[in-house]
Amino acid sequence: MSLLLRLLVILGMALAAPVALAQERERIVFSVISTEQTEAVEALWMPFVQAMEEETGLDIELVSAIDYAGVIEAMRFGQVDVGWFSNLSGLQAIRLADAEVFAKTLYPGGQEGYRSVILVRNDSPLQTLDDLLVCDGSLSFALGDPNSTSGTLVPLAYIFAPRGIDPQSCFSQVTNANHEQTALAVANGFVDAGTNNTTNLDRLAQTRPEALASTRILWSSPLIQTDPMIWRRDLPEEIKSEIFAFFLTYGFRGDAEQRAREQAVLETLFLGGFLPATDEHLLPIRRLELMRDLAETQASEALEEGERAARLEQIEISMRELAVEERRVAVRELASDMIEARTRLTTDEAGASADITRLVSEFLAAQPRIEVERRIRRVTTGELTRGLIALGAGFVLFGVMLYRSRPPRFGPSRLLSDRLIDAAIWSGLFGLLIWSFWPAEMFKLPLLGTNAPRMGDYIAGFFQLDLDGWETYARQTLITVQIALWGTVVAVIAAIPFGLMASRNIAPVWIVQPVRRLMDTFRAINELVVAAIFVAAVGLGPFAGVMALALHTTGVLAKLFSEAVEAIDDGPVEGVRATGAGPMNEVVWGVIPQVIPLWASYALYRFESNTRAATILGLIGAGGIGQVLIQNIRSFEYGKTATILLIIIAAVTAVDLISQMLRKRLV
Repeated sequence: MSLLLRLLVILGMALAAPVALAQERERIVFSVISTEQTEAVEALWMPFVQAMEEETGLDIELVSAIDYAGVIEAMRFGQVDVGWFSNLSGLQAIRLADAEVFAKTLYPGGQEGYRSVILVRNDSPLQTLDDLLVCDGSLSFALGDPNSTSGTLVPLAYIFAPRGIDPQSCFSQVTNANHEQTALAVANGFVDAGTNNTTNLDRLAQTRPEALASTRILWSSPLIQTDPMIWRRDLPEEIKSEIFAFFLTYGFRGDAEQRAREQAVLETLFLGGFLPATDEHLLPIRRLELMRDLAETQASEALEEGERAARLEQIEISMRELAVEERRVAVRELASDMIEARTRLTTDEAGASADITRLVSEFLAAQPRIEVERRIRRVTTGELTRGLIALGAGFVLFGVMLYRSRPPRFGPSRLLSDRLIDAAIWSGLFGLLIWSFWPAEMFKLPLLGTNAPRMGDYIAGFFQLDLDGWETYARQTLITVQIALWGTVVAVIAAIPFGLMASRNIAPVWIVQPVRRLMDTFRAINELVVAAIFVAAVGLGPFAGVMALALHTTGVLAKLFSEAVEAIDDGPVEGVRATGAGPMNEVVWGVIPQVIPLWASYALYRFESNTRAATILGLIGAGGIGQVLIQNIRSFEYGKTATILLIIIAAVTAVDLISQMLRKRLV
C-alpha cells in the first residue's frame, strides 16, 4: 500500500511540475487578424512573438482569427490581452472591451498611412464610380469584414452613405471576406468589384502577383492612418511596461546584426516598426463614423421627419464634441512642429519661416467639410405584382379544385367543409409557389444546363490534389471529430432528464411545457451563434465548440427522447407500479428499458450529424477544420480544399461505420 501511495505522489509531482513551470511566467494572449490564410499569418508573426517572449519574459500565446468580432469579444472577457487591430475594430474594442491604444504601426519606409481602394478586373467595362453605382442589380460587390476600416467603413463613409445608397439593395449580391479573398474573387471574376487596401496590394504583389496583375484600381480613398496596437486596460502596469518597451524598440535595438534580423522580420510583416500612440489615434475613425451616420440619416426614406431631426441633432452634438478633441490634438501637434521649425531659424531662416507659415495655413484650412448627395430610391412594384398574380392563380385553382371535387351523382357524398379545406390548402400552396418563384430565382433553372461546362471547370479544379499540409488537415479533422464526440456525450447526459421531464405520460403539464419551450430555444439557436457566446466565456478554442454542439444537441435529443417515452407500452410500467414501487422506480424499471434502444440510435445519429456540423465551428474560432476549409474555398485553393474534403469524408465515413456497429450491438 505504501508503494502505491509513493507512486501516486511521484505521479502527482510529475503532473504538477509543468503547471508550476507555466505559472512562473505570466501568460499573455496576443491576437492578430488574418487578412489572408491563417496558417501563413501565424507563421509570419511567430518570429516576432518568440522575440517578445525572450525580451519580456512573458509566456506569449499567438492566436489568429478571420473575424474581428470574435477577437473583440474574446478581449472583452479576458481571453485576449494584446492585439493588432484595424482602426475600426480597435475603436470597437475600446468601446466594448475596455481596451486602449498603446502603439501604432509604421509601414516600410516610415509611411504612417494607407488607402482604401475598390478593385475591378483589368478587362472590366467599369471605368468610374458612376459605372459601378448604377444600382440596377446587375453587378455584384465584395465588402470587407464589417469591422474593417478600409474594407467597409471607409467605402461606406466616402462612397455609399453620401449618395444615399444601400449596397445590399444596389447590387445583385454583396459578400464579406478578408482582403486576400476579396482580391482573388475580383481577379477570378466571381464578383464585379470589391474593396481592398494599398497595404494588402503590396503583399499580394509578392504572394499572388498573377492575381494582382489581373486587377486595377477603380477608386482610392484619402490617406488612412496606420493600424493600432491595443491592450486590455486592466493589464498589470509592469506587464504593460515590458510590452510597450519591446514594441517601441523592436527593429532599432542591439548591434547591427540584431537590427538587421529584426528589420527582416518586420519586412515580412510589411511593417517598418512601431510608434507610441493613444486613443486619440482613432479620432479620424470616429469622424468617419459620424459622416456615415449623418449621410445615412439624411438620405433615409424610412425615417419620420421628427425622428430624422432628433438623430441629426444628436449627430451634430457628437461632431461638435469630436471637433473639440480634434482641435486639442491638432493644437498640440502644431505647437510641437512650430517649436521644431523655430529652432531652425538661425540655421535655415528662409526654409524655417516658410514652414511656419505653411503649418499655420494648413492648421486653419484643416476644417472637415461634408457634402451629402440625396439619391431618390426607386420604388418597384415587383413584389405587389407577383403577389397579385399568385393570389389570382390561387383563386383560379381553388375554383377548379372545388368544382372537380364535387361528388358524383351516384357516388358517396363529401362534406362541403372538407372540400373547401382541401381546395384552400392546395390552391394556397400553388399560390405560394408562384409568389416565391422570382425571389427564389427559379427562373435560373435552365442555366444548370446552359452553364454545365462552367460547373465542370470548377469541379475539375478539385481533382488537382495539393497534399502539402495534409498532416495539419488530418489533425484538425481529428479535433473536429473529438469536438463532436464530447458535444454529443454531454448532450446525451443532459437530454435524459430533460427528455423525461418533457414527456406528457411521465411529468405533469406544469413541468412539461416549460421544459419543452426551453428545448425549443436550444434547438432554434444555430450552433455558430451559441459558439460565439461560449467564446466570450471560455475563449477561442475547441471547448467553445463542444459546448455549442452540446447545447443545441440537448434540445434535439430531449425532444426525440421524450417522444420515445410517450410511445412506450404502459403494461411494464403498470406492472412495476403494482409491486408498490415509487415513481422513480417506475421510470428506471418500466420506462428506460423500453426506450434505451431508441435512445442509443438517436444518440449515434446525432454523433454523425455533429461530426458534420463541427466542421464549420472553426469559422468563429471554436476549433477544428472549419476555418481552414472556408479560407481555402474563398482563396480558390481548389487542390487544398479537395484534400480537406477527402479527409473529412474519410472521417465521416469512419464515424458512420463505427456507429453502425455500435447500433447493432445496442439495438
